[in-house]
Amino acid sequence: MAVTATAVAPPSPTASPTPVKPPVIATINPTATPPAAMPSFTLADPTLISAAATATTQIQPTPTPGEFPTVTATPQPTFTPPALPFTSNDEHFWLRRPIPEGGTVWTDKVYPYGSTRGGSLRPHHGVEFYVPSGTEILAAASGTVIVAGNDLDIAYGPHTNFYGNLVVIELDSIYNGQPVYNLYGHLSELFVTVGQRVNAQMLIALSGATGIADGPHLHFEVRVGSNHYDATRNPLLWLYPFPDNGAVAGRVLWPNGELVEGAPITLRRIDAPSKYHATTSYTGNTVNGDDQWQENFAFDDVAAGYYEVEIQANGKKHKEEFWVFAYRTSFVEITLGN
Repeated sequence: MAVTATAVAPPSPTASPTPVKPPVIATINPTATPPAAMPSFTLADPTLISAAATATTQIQPTPTPGEFPTVTATPQPTFTPPALPFTSNDEHFWLRRPIPEGGTVWTDKVYPYGSTRGGSLRPHHGVEFYVPSGTEILAAASGTVIVAGNDLDIAYGPHTNFYGNLVVIELDSIYNGQPVYNLYGHLSELFVTVGQRVNAQMLIALSGATGIADGPHLHFEVRVGSNHYDATRNPLLWLYPFPDNGAVAGRVLWPNGELVEGAPITLRRIDAPSKYHATTSYTGNTVNGDDQWQENFAFDDVAAGYYEVEIQANGKKHKEEFWVFAYRTSFVEITLGN
């Protein structure tokens, strides 16, 4: 059975005066010396991520049920934030954790983005932070609140009363000419109002279990282009990594080029001990790959090192090896043989 794969790192950041492209890795001997160190980046002041952009926002007062409020802003913010420390401007690790330090700041792995949890649920359009009810919820980035209330009359998901109490923030930052939104769902109490400007890490709400929730937690989404349920992207590729960690974006294809859906995928570090990583490839056509990577699976908070990815499909296992770099997104594509 033939398995082909490529592991590609994104372009070097423009912040480096003499950019050096990371190596393109195909087949690597596990005992080999790792590739040359990634280029250094100019450190940015993390407080700049919440720099304000003056905007006057108006919301249609009585949107038709089933539709989303129309938001107009004058002037429209168009700047891209500086990279957070150690990351490249070519990445979009723009988002801080929406849970305060000391709490459950890691994303849930049981029901990841694009998963149906074994076919028992609809494809997941966000990620979960399993925290007790009443946990402080922080803005992941600076922006303007465009929704603050509940979804009893307006469906922000597949139907009304889905997220319960929710907040949607349009970020100050524009990605590839498109607006970016963060949705916070299942909240118990809100501390912001529509039209309010917020800074990164500002308290905006308390967690809860309103709407369709199987217990208290925070549901968190990234939406690109429009504030709609079908415009989500995987937040794992937007959340700033833990120290010395990176992310993995991958694509697994059938020989005819079609995406493999719902395949179990595991990630095992070869060059040192590491925590266990597992996920499934995206299912259905209501979730989206990243604009840059067009992935159909992803891992967050992966310690830098040399890894083996294993994919199970049609009762067979397919493996490939590649490097993960700190504060970078490593990409791997695998085409399954017949």
